[in-house]
Amino acid sequence: MATKRPWHCYSKWDSRPYQHKRSANHRREYARGGAQSKINRFWGGNKQISWDEWDVVVGLKVEDKVQISSSALEALRIAINSAFIKKVGRKNFRLRIRPQCHHKIRENRMLAFAGADRVQSGMRNSFGRATTVCARVNAGQVICDLGIQMKQLDLAKKRLNVASKKIPSSCQIVLLKYKKPEYLKRVGLPLYNAEKKRPIPLYSVEIAQLTK
Repeated sequence: MATKRPWHCYSKWDSRPYQHKRSANHRREYARGGAQSKINRFWGGNKQISWDEWDVVVGLKVEDKVQISSSALEALRIAINSAFIKKVGRKNFRLRIRPQCHHKIRENRMLAFAGADRVQSGMRNSFGRATTVCARVNAGQVICDLGIQMKQLDLAKKRLNVASKKIPSSCQIVLLKYKKPEYLKRVGLPLYNAEKKRPIPLYSVEIAQLTK
């Protein structure tokens, strides 16, 4: 029996996505069924407190243009959420997973034992079956936000480092927001603009503070 293929077979992408419910012509006969998304909750912690009220908001940025499976996103969420609930409590942090899983992964299984060419159709049905779903992200995109207090910074760095191992790309921990100017110096992380996907130089921050 054919085993599950490693994810590096599907991590790169350069063509339009195949979305089961959002395709232009809605021809579902090409990929019926398929596994559902493994991640159902994209939030964690205390959602009642806005992002601006946390001391700092740190995030995880991907360095490459990749596809991330729903299983990897669920593993990333659990790696952060479970540790924070256990050590600081549900009301003392806020977590958000940004990517949404819309693209369906198709697999054309090939048998690998002797005489397999007699029992399979080979490339005649090469479109394959839908097996799972994934999210597509670009280089420089932030995939998760974590709002914390300053005393939880060391724990946040450790858990984000663990979570980065679940993603099929090199990642960097960045600072997205801060409440006070002194927190910017104490965090020791590069300041990043998630919307424009580019780092914010510190000299521009100092100039903006002087003009206020």
